[in-house]
Amino acid sequence: MEDFKDIVEEVKSRSDIAEIISNYISLKPSGTNYKGLCPFHGEKTPSFYVNTTKQIFKCFGCGEGGDIISFIMKIENLDFIDSVKFLAEKCGVIIDQDIDENTKNRLNKIKKFQEMNTEAARFFYFSLMEKNENSGITYLKKRGLDEKTIKVFGLGYAQNSWNSLMNYMVSKGFSLEELVECGLIVYNSNKNSYYDKYRNRVMFPIFDYKSNIIGFGGRVLDDSVPKYLNSPESDIFNKRLNLFGLNLARKNIGSSKQLILVEGYMDLISLYQFGIRNVVATLGTSLTKEQAILIKRFADEVIISYDSDDAGVVATLRAIDILEIENIKVKVLNLQDSKDPDEYIRANGIASMMSAIDNSVESTRFKIDKISKAFNLNDRKEAMNFLKEVVSVIRNIRSPIELDYYVNLLAQMTSTNREIIMTEAFGESRYNKYKSENKSRFKSNSKNNKNNNLLLDGARNNMLNQPKMTTSSVRKIDDAILNVERYIIKMMMQNSKAREIVPLKIEIDDFESEISKKLYSLVLNSSNKGIIRIEELIDEKSDINYFKKLDGIALDIELFDNISEIEKVINNFLKYKYNKKIDQLSKRQKILEDRIKTMEKDTKETNEANLEIMKITLSILELNKKLKSL
Repeated sequence: MEDFKDIVEEVKSRSDIAEIISNYISLKPSGTNYKGLCPFHGEKTPSFYVNTTKQIFKCFGCGEGGDIISFIMKIENLDFIDSVKFLAEKCGVIIDQDIDENTKNRLNKIKKFQEMNTEAARFFYFSLMEKNENSGITYLKKRGLDEKTIKVFGLGYAQNSWNSLMNYMVSKGFSLEELVECGLIVYNSNKNSYYDKYRNRVMFPIFDYKSNIIGFGGRVLDDSVPKYLNSPESDIFNKRLNLFGLNLARKNIGSSKQLILVEGYMDLISLYQFGIRNVVATLGTSLTKEQAILIKRFADEVIISYDSDDAGVVATLRAIDILEIENIKVKVLNLQDSKDPDEYIRANGIASMMSAIDNSVESTRFKIDKISKAFNLNDRKEAMNFLKEVVSVIRNIRSPIELDYYVNLLAQMTSTNREIIMTEAFGESRYNKYKSENKSRFKSNSKNNKNNNLLLDGARNNMLNQPKMTTSSVRKIDDAILNVERYIIKMMMQNSKAREIVPLKIEIDDFESEISKKLYSLVLNSSNKGIIRIEELIDEKSDINYFKKLDGIALDIELFDNISEIEKVINNFLKYKYNKKIDQLSKRQKILEDRIKTMEKDTKETNEANLEIMKITLSILELNKKLKSL
């Protein structure tokens, strides 16, 4: 079945719609499209258009339209299967001729259901957008959606009627039996009658990733239950196999290969309207293995942004496990006091949401933090119970570096020797094997033995043989701004002149890392006029991984007796900082500019977006001035 679907897609991708249609009618260029006399009704003025970008046709005279397969079905009077075969022969795609009758019937039924759902979506949309105000459009406007967003998602309204959709669909040539099987109407056997499945609901068409309408979700507008009503499971619709919004998100993933996973339709639509468009949502169920496999086809990283209540946390933890089985990197977005992403972005704005996305926490840290909330880690007994529960989290870590980091973190949180934690997690035999394979991590230096508990197994001593860094090598650092921040701090720790010069050009808020900010303040306020040692700065709450890397930086002390060398390092830091800020502002500006294109003119929201763009432009100009002054 899936193989044949792939064949259909291959046939469509190899078929040039303009070339094939030109075999039946004469086409002439019309801008980026083509036009001609419609072959399906008599006309003297061309109203038949072919869009080669979207590979579709549309006649504005008789209303016929669709893709290349739909055209062949109509023009050659063939069913779906035979139309695919017809095109396959023309474009060189080989199809097994022995398709059994059941498969053929099933594929034709899928095609029929798609046509029915598309027609129903049109009815719902026009019902929503009719001149007379209705409860559907009132609800959507109250939720802050504009008309362009409503159109992008094809949102609609199911009238508060028992038969309005049924009558419309029958008038379009669909039978009652087909409508029941598709899930659009219901048959009452007791009364031998039919009625609309959806009544007085906002309608959300559900598209597969290829933009075929496969079903609907209906949100109630009164006290009826259930609150959300989905299409029934069928040959065309299976909640476990699809994701809401993937048809749009897959076009907006870009090189980041990152998707944001939310729970609700409105969460996704709200983020999209604000310009965040790499978002997908589950269809009223917990994330499934099949959905994770589907995500893996398009993305390498997922940021989960479920509701912040207890149920949302449980769903997040489950989703993390499912995604990581498929080797997808997972992070979790912190919604702070907001209940869901829709509420957060409307309360805090696009800039805050983008920052929250950038600062999403790693899945392992999220799990550890959630487990720790159930224990008082200042109580030794509870701390040990916490360790017994949390070691199951670190057992699944594959990266030795990541494992080392989280073992150190747990050691800090519970004031426990890391060897005890490793033994608890892996057993003594497995731990000894790990230790023998990672000898360098466990070497100690007798000169610093008295500090081993603070530095956790002599992590500082493992890096003493690294080459010294010079001004030119700082310029080549690729490991983000954090490495440069550590270098500045280390320079200040070892050179009193640097402690005098750096504060003249670099303020505490110029540092991105909170740890860097804290150490910058500690170093500046230190009474030590000579070399400041790491032992003077570290405490039980310190990030040991940060201090490992800080201690691994070996400076040429004599080099920094020269003030010009100190200023070079400062200027490199500021250049990196300003360029990164300009890049962030430019991206935000682009998002806002794209967002404005979807807005109505002269609205409060449009004016606010234009004002923010103006502020961003001024900020970029100011940063460019600072860059030129360095």
